[in-house]
Order: sequence, then structure tokens, then C-alpha cells
Amino acid sequence: MAENQTATTVTEEVKGTVVAKTAKAKEVVAEKTAEVKEAVAEKTAKAKEVVAEKTAEVKEVVAEQTAKAKEVIAETQEQAKEVIAETQEKIEAEAKELNDAVQNQFAQIKQDILQRIEVIKAQFNLSQEDLVEFKNALKTELNALVEDLSKVSKELKDDISQISVKHKDTLTESFKRTKEQAVEAWNKVRAS
Repeated sequence: MAENQTATTVTEEVKGTVVAKTAKAKEVVAEKTAEVKEAVAEKTAKAKEVVAEKTAEVKEVVAEQTAKAKEVIAETQEQAKEVIAETQEKIEAEAKELNDAVQNQFAQIKQDILQRIEVIKAQFNLSQEDLVEFKNALKTELNALVEDLSKVSKELKDDISQISVKHKDTLTESFKRTKEQAVEAWNKVRAS
């Protein structure tokens, strides 16, 4: 029986030791788990803080770039308006010059016609035969006048065509230059 009691005592001692060691292990695991949870919470908080800071910085950079882009767009639009206004002024000035030249040519043609009629009148005594001759001479002069007017009309069309081509080229060049300036400004904004 003594063996039984010794075995029971040993078993109880082993049980007690196992329970004590298990309790101690649970306590150590609980402490380590708490430490790990605390460390993870600290790291998570720091990560959230860093993410928030970086997000704020990115938002600030985006806001600055957007403001710069809007400024560049506004400047480009203003430049385009200025170019268009300058071109419009040039077109109006050339149109006025052309109109003045045409008016001068018409005044000169009118003066030539009046002089020719006076020369023809002076040559005739205005008898019936003279009137027929006057009619024929006048017909000849009017035909010459029609030819002159046709030439002036053709010259006028050519001048207008040249002005149109010239200003089309000017506008195209101005818009190209404005576009290049806008792209250059945008690249500066992107670079900064």
C-alpha cells in the first residue's frame, strides 16, 4: 500500500507541478500576447500617422499643381486673346488700306471716263452723223472701261485672297506659338 500511496503522492506532485507550470505558461503567454498587442497597436498608430501625413502632403502638392495649372491655362487663354486681338487689328488695318486703294482706283477711273467723254464731245458738233460717231466712240470707251473694271476686280480678288492667306498663316503661327508656350508652362508646372 505504501507503494500506492507513494505513487499517488508522486502523481499528485506531478499534477501539481504540471498545473503550476501550465498556469505559469498561460500567464507568460498572456503577458507576451498583451505586449505584442500593445506593440502592434503602437506600430499601427504610427503607420496611420505616417499615412495621414503623407496623404496631407500629397493633397497639398496636388492642390499646388492644380493651382499652377489653372494659372497657366488662364495665362495661355489671355495670350491667345491678345494674339487674336492683334491679328484682328492687322486685318482691319489692311482691309481699310485695301478699301482706300480701291476707292482711289474707282475715283481715277471715273475721272478718266469724264475726261474721255469731254474729249469726244469736243470733237463733234453733234449733228446726226456726229451723234452716231459719238455713240460708236462712246461704245468703244465703255468697252475699254469694262475691261479696266474687270482688271481692277481681278486685282481686288487677288489682293483679298493674299490677305486671307497671309492672316491664316499668321493666325496659325500665333496659335502654334501659344500652344508651345502653354506646353512649356505646363511642363514647368509638372517639373516643380
